[in-house]
Amino acid sequence: MPVIGILAVLWLLLLAVESERARRARASIGHVVHVNGTRGKSSVCRLIDAGLRAGGLRVFCKTTGTDPMTIDVDEKEEPILRRGGANIREQLTILRRAAVQNADVLVVECMAVLPDLQYAAQHRMLSADIGVITNVRRDHTDVMGDTLPQIAHSLAKTVPASGILLTAEEAQAHILEEKARSLGTRFVKVRTDGTEPDFDFAENIALALAVCEELGVPRGTALEGMRRYHRDPYALSLHRCGGAVWAAGLSINDPQSTIMVWEKLRERPEFAGRELTLLINNRPDRGSRTRDMAEVCALLKPRRVLLLGAAQGYMRAELGKRLPETEVIPLRNAAALDLTRFSERDAVFLIGNLAGEGRGLVRRLREEGEELV
Repeated sequence: MPVIGILAVLWLLLLAVESERARRARASIGHVVHVNGTRGKSSVCRLIDAGLRAGGLRVFCKTTGTDPMTIDVDEKEEPILRRGGANIREQLTILRRAAVQNADVLVVECMAVLPDLQYAAQHRMLSADIGVITNVRRDHTDVMGDTLPQIAHSLAKTVPASGILLTAEEAQAHILEEKARSLGTRFVKVRTDGTEPDFDFAENIALALAVCEELGVPRGTALEGMRRYHRDPYALSLHRCGGAVWAAGLSINDPQSTIMVWEKLRERPEFAGRELTLLINNRPDRGSRTRDMAEVCALLKPRRVLLLGAAQGYMRAELGKRLPETEVIPLRNAAALDLTRFSERDAVFLIGNLAGEGRGLVRRLREEGEELV
């Protein structure tokens, strides 16, 4: 047999062995909760994890937020160290780790963006019986579609077969419900009722509570666990520094969520009466997000805009056309920003991307400022 033929046979055997190992691992885990959506995936995973643990279940959790992390059944949290770039085969490793630890439930965040890979992660690897889609917003338009309905169809690739799908999405919920029905899956539309605590966004808490209740954990018990949950290391955080209040929202990314977060922040007493400064950090490989951030500026009309990272020339030109009265200040790096220059009348909202200079800036806020609850 030619060498190529031998290698092909070996490869097929390897795939068969891997598939059987995944099948056995999955069979030993009572429930797999696969969390997808545009925003809030990591937070919802962590909230579900905390709620289920409070109910006495053995939970293994994996998030792929700003930094990929696992929380094992003993609640030990550790980063995932990758060799090279992210690969969805990592989900098979997570499945096996959860099985080895005799987890009752695996809560896992979808790490795929390409629709075909989302489908493979759900239907070829995890076989989750409980699907969660947090929301449908405009992001990753280069691979998921230019319109919200197209993005909804992409996210629906992780809807389980003969299982349960829960979502807090409103406008595109009908698309998700239709997909669930076609797969014999029960559809649950989750709505906030105004009684959710304020330690996270109400939609995230309501969605996590609904999952916990599906798995037999009472609302009160789940909430007690969630109050103690460990937030993603780079989730939205608030700081007081140099007289100003700062909101580090560099992990938000999409324009709709960014604007929604700012509207909620404005309701807080710390932000009342202050003038908005936007600090935008752009990545060189996210051209569509850079354009989105220019749109956010046009809608929020800040007093000034500070620019970090890539595409500063484009942003200055675009803002010069859209907001000719707004002061635009380019920055070389995070270290070049004088945090004490801002006064009691300033609210500084960090948006765009965490990559590159963003992490350094958040570290400075943590070290030099006072964190607000």
